[in-house]
This record gives sequence, structure tokens and C-alpha cells, in this order.
Amino acid sequence: MSRHHEVAYRHYAFLVVTLLLILAACGNETTASTTPTANSIPKSAAKQILTFPNVGIADSDPLDPALVSDQNTGLIVNMIYSGLVRSDINLNVVPDQATWDISADDRVYTFHLKPGIAFSDGTPVTAQTYVYTLTRALLPVVESSMAALFEGSIVGANDVIKGKTKILSGVKALDNQTLRITLTHSTPYFLQMLTDSLFSPLNKRIIDEYGQSDWPNHVVGSGVGTGPFMIQEWDRSVKMVFVPNPYYYGDKTKLTQVNMIFTNDATTALNTYRAGQYDFVWNMTAADQMTAVGLPGFTRNTQLETDALFFNNKIPPFDNVFVRQAFAYATDKVTLAHAVFYDSVVPAQTIIPPGMPGYQQNNVGIPYDKNMAKTLLQTIYPDPTTIPPITFSYSSSTASPQEAAALQKMWQDALGIQVTLRSVETTAYADELSKHQIQFGFTQWNADFPDPYDCLALNLFSTAANNYGGWSNPDFDQAVTQADKVLSSGTRDLLYNQAEQIAIQEVGWLPLDHQTLAAIIPSWVHGVSVNANGLYFGDWSQVYLLQH
Repeated sequence: MSRHHEVAYRHYAFLVVTLLLILAACGNETTASTTPTANSIPKSAAKQILTFPNVGIADSDPLDPALVSDQNTGLIVNMIYSGLVRSDINLNVVPDQATWDISADDRVYTFHLKPGIAFSDGTPVTAQTYVYTLTRALLPVVESSMAALFEGSIVGANDVIKGKTKILSGVKALDNQTLRITLTHSTPYFLQMLTDSLFSPLNKRIIDEYGQSDWPNHVVGSGVGTGPFMIQEWDRSVKMVFVPNPYYYGDKTKLTQVNMIFTNDATTALNTYRAGQYDFVWNMTAADQMTAVGLPGFTRNTQLETDALFFNNKIPPFDNVFVRQAFAYATDKVTLAHAVFYDSVVPAQTIIPPGMPGYQQNNVGIPYDKNMAKTLLQTIYPDPTTIPPITFSYSSSTASPQEAAALQKMWQDALGIQVTLRSVETTAYADELSKHQIQFGFTQWNADFPDPYDCLALNLFSTAANNYGGWSNPDFDQAVTQADKVLSSGTRDLLYNQAEQIAIQEVGWLPLDHQTLAAIIPSWVHGVSVNANGLYFGDWSQVYLLQH
């Protein structure tokens, strides 16, 4: 190559390299431009109308917060009512309409209301509104099944419940913005109970106008609540239409309308969602979850719920702890969750469910062990023919024949005995439970509020009304009693852990599984999720639709 050509080549090569560097730089700029910018951040949809199904209900029950006991109606109540406090996504209690102070002895709660709180018709909410609401829930004429549980620790509550007075002495309005609630004893879970809608302030003007029983029939377009929405339309057994509450004290929602469609059948709801007619779907069946688990936006969360078995501890054979333990070792919870529920439930090693304070994640409970099961049974009954006849009863609405049959086969295979199955209509089963007439049964517990007291004390304390098997242990009772007297959450959890361990090992209850709640919430639906309490919206100002 001549020097002239060499110089020309080097010049050409230099230009090529320079050009490549420029292109590389441009390429880097292009790459950098793919990071989020003002133009690439997902934009809100122009039309902010949220449409979703209320799955598992043909129509709403009366929207009186003192009477609501089901999750589906509770979903509606939590849109149109609000209260002193609320739960965050992790079930911590946070301020809503008020902040609070607690006395040194944990008996006097003083709430300081935010200014400017009003019902959706503009009627102001004061501390006296709360005095009226809390007193009303306890009145015999209201017939609230929950008021005694939630307000029972308030001074004077029992006198109102019994009809002796219409003045709830433990609740006082110190001024328009200050409410004082005095309890008969330290109640460490009182704030948790206050998150229930039963404590939502009610508009006395509307109740006086229509009467204690008829006012829930006049909730459309009226100022019944202080929540982020009010009801614009209620097409019975079809849908509800909600619009923003113009007097809402919190951050305003971006949504202009919410359409809630009553959908009793879960599979129909899923199919309608997949046809593009709903923005999201929830409350899915175990069978539907098998096909939906891979769809974008599928999510599932354990609930504050426990399915369990209980035994009549007063008569043979279940008056003997070894027999109860034999049944526990003979129950394969993992196979049950997989074969019957298609992995839509979580096998329960503990009575307290995940998500609740005091949950023992590493507690293995009584594991499945066929050999141990048979050994324990033979310790008490060397001759299996001498075992008294055993009948397993269950409510037709809470347990399926498939689940009962699977359990029956496990017990037969592991213990070599035959257990008779008995399905009972729901109302009749509840009656038999209350009369303690069931030898060996199925129970389904759902949390009233997120505290171990609600789970352990109300179901397994010796004198508890829900202790259907009559199980009793003085050490358990002592640990639960002590837990309800201390203020430290760590100490309370430790005492409840001790109590729960006793109940598990002595098989006061035999926990089977914890139910989950499944939903499909696409990425363009912002601010909606599932937590341990169900479908969670949290701050409605953060619920909106993105362009999609």
C-alpha cells in the first residue's frame, strides 16, 4: 500500500470509528430515553368509572352498620361510612376522623375529631354524634348481634343492653370536637375493635325521620354516612351506583363513579371479567383459581380465618387427650389442601391465622404421622372394636361432602376405624352447636377484629359460649386471662403463644386450613389489592384507572 493510500485509509478508518462512536452515543441516548419520563409514566384513563362485581351476594343486606355481619355487605358499608380509626393494609390501626390519647391505666380513650367532618348531606359530625351512635347500637330495639361484643367493655354498656337505661355513661362529649370513652377494664384490643363499621357515626336526623328499622331503606341519595362515597342508585338484586361524597373530609377520589354489580355465582363473575365487562374480579372459587392462577394480575392472600375440628371432651372416646391427638396425627392437612381445595387454602398448623398478631409461623403443630396416630389410639383402645361409635357432623354450608369423605378416608386408613359422616342443614347445625349436642364436628371461625383474644378466648376459654366441645385447661385459661391484662404487645403475644400451644397439643381444636381470597386485579387498576381482611381499597383517593 502506498503512503498516499495508507494515509487515505487511516483517514477513512478514523471517520468510520468516529461515526461508530457517534452512533454508539446516540444509541446510549436512545437507551436512556426508555427510563421513565414525564411522557412515559402511565397516564390516568380519561374515563374514571370503576366497575366490578360484588361476588357471592344476590343483593345487599340492610346497610345499618350495627347489623352488618357479612363480608359482601361490609364492602358496601366501608364505601359509604367511616369512623374514628381505620386499618391500614397490614391491619395496623391508624387515625381516620380522629387522633387519640390513652390514660395510663388503659381505660380512658380521648378522641380529638378533625374539624369539618360532615355527613354526605352536609350535616356536621360532632362528638355528640358518636355518643348517639354508640348508644343506639346497644338498644334492644336495634337488635344488633355484634354490639355486645364490640362495646361490652364500655362503662354502662350492659345497662343499655338490658334496657335499664338509654344513657351510655361511659361515652361523653367533652365538647364538639372531643369524645371520651371509658372502659370497665383494660382492653388492649379496643382500638382494633374500633375499626369495625359498628362504630361509624350515624345521621340522627335520617333515623328520626324514617325510624330505627326503616331508615336503611332510604340510603339512596341521602346523607347516611361520612365515607368517600354516597349511593346514587340501588337497582335491587342487580347493581349499586356510587358517586363521590361532596362533603368527604379526606382526600377526594379521582373516580367519578363506581358501579358494583351483584353477582351471586363466582364463575359467572370470572367469565364476565374475562369478557372485558369488569375492571377486576375477586372472591374466586377453588376450581376457578386453577385456571386463573397464571393470568396477569392474579393475586391471593390468606384471610383471618381458620377451619377446624372440635371434639366433645365430656364423653368417651374424646374425653381422652390421646384419642384426640391420634385423630390429629391421622389428619393429612397438606393432602387435604391439595386434593380437595386445589391448593387454594393454606394447611393450618396453628389456630391463629397468618396476618394476625401472635401468629407463630414456625410452629409445626401436630404433624401428619400415621404410625404415631395408630400407636396413640391403641394405647387407649388396644381392641378397636371397643371404641364407642363416632359420628362426624358438619354444616352443609361450610364443609363439602368431598372434604368430609377425604377426612373419613384418612382416619380409616391411619386408625383402622370407621367414622360415620353426617351433613346437617345450616340452621339446625347452629342450634346443635349452641346446645353442645355434637360429638365430633367442624367449625369455621372468621375474625371479628385482628387480635388473638377474638380467636382463642372467645372459642376455647373454659366458659366461652363458642367452646362447643367443652374443652378446658386451667393453664390455657390463666395465660389468656393474663394476656388481657397487660399492655405490652410483645408480652401479650408471648402469653397467647403459650395458650395456643396448649390448645394445639391437647387438641382443644384441630386446625385444618386457613382460607384465602383470590382476585385478578390488572396493572391498570391502581390502588386495589387483597389483604388479610379481604378486598382492600385503603385510601380511595389512590384508587383510579390507568390508560390501557
